[in-house]
Amino acid sequence: MSDNIGVAGQSMKIKSGIFLLLVLPLLTWSQKAAYAQGTIPPGGGTSTITRPDSIQDSGYWGYMANAPANVIHGGILQGKVVVTGNPLLWEPLTVMLSCSAGKADLTTLTDADGYYAITHVNLGKAFTTEDDALSTEMRQHYEGCALQAPLAGYHSTSVTITEKNLRDAPTLGNIVLTPDEHASGWAISTVGESSSPEAVKAFDKAHDEWLHRNLDGARNDLQQAVQLDPQFAEAWYLLGRLQVLTDTTAAAASFKNALTADPKFVPPYVYLAGIAIEKKNWQEAGERAAEALALDPAGTARLWYYNAEADYRLGKNEAARTSAQTAMAMDPEHNIPDAEDVLALTLLAKSDYSEALAHLRNTLTYIPSGPGAELIKRQIAFVEQQDPGARK
Repeated sequence: MSDNIGVAGQSMKIKSGIFLLLVLPLLTWSQKAAYAQGTIPPGGGTSTITRPDSIQDSGYWGYMANAPANVIHGGILQGKVVVTGNPLLWEPLTVMLSCSAGKADLTTLTDADGYYAITHVNLGKAFTTEDDALSTEMRQHYEGCALQAPLAGYHSTSVTITEKNLRDAPTLGNIVLTPDEHASGWAISTVGESSSPEAVKAFDKAHDEWLHRNLDGARNDLQQAVQLDPQFAEAWYLLGRLQVLTDTTAAAASFKNALTADPKFVPPYVYLAGIAIEKKNWQEAGERAAEALALDPAGTARLWYYNAEADYRLGKNEAARTSAQTAMAMDPEHNIPDAEDVLALTLLAKSDYSEALAHLRNTLTYIPSGPGAELIKRQIAFVEQQDPGARK
């Protein structure tokens, strides 16, 4: 039975696989232009605030710096992540809010300059989103909570949210990332970046093209960078990021070249695991995920999901269950919805129908309407047929 459910579930998993790793950062960073137009506040959604004409010139962050107190206080928290050495940020950084040790209560992403904002309370049933109610909810749930920016190869400082922040000082102190000299692996590679000034120039140009969503231009510049310096690990990795949209074989080759140049570079392992999952090469997926976790034991929600998926397909049910639970604990926003589906499958494999159904039904509360949701409904119906008592 679990094999039938698992095969059915695979079509849903492909939809939110490796491609989201490229698309999500681009969509998130492209919102920066929308902020400047006053149409999208950080965190998504449509703004209902009437903004002054100066928003067109000052952008979102400039507007918030001069916004009336009733707009800011209690309704938003904002801050910045600063990376020591100021490397070019090609991807948004994850900021994690925790109110108890070992648990993420909310995650958000930075923009291209490291800025982030918290504009909602991550509760199952928030009673309203109006300013006064949001202020009350933030005070009830976020006072005393801490913010960090976990990143492989770096130490993150911690910023604690105080009552003063929630009342009248919504701008938080900087979260500072400093290199960890004893780290086994890292999320940003510096291997090869200083050996060829021409390669670095092409790399910097590609970064500008990337931010302006000129993907063809960025791809051409990155190809030039790796031709000039075949040991430029970060350039190989980012080239693979662009190739994965249309040619996973070429992308895999680029990721492997990045690892040849820098075997401790974590992100290429993650992408290779994702490609292997798409191709249903479960053994390779498991090996790549394990290699990434050896370098970055904390991992990310997506990495733990890949590990869970591979282990489940390889018959390592208990290991898969643990990995799926870890992924879910790191992902309160349900950015990786398939993790809970894998958890349900591991429960079905040991005939725990009621718990499996609870998780399958819960996924319907956050998966958008469409093929994915319809697949979950079919899974639920299948399980209910196997154990009618589980319908209660």
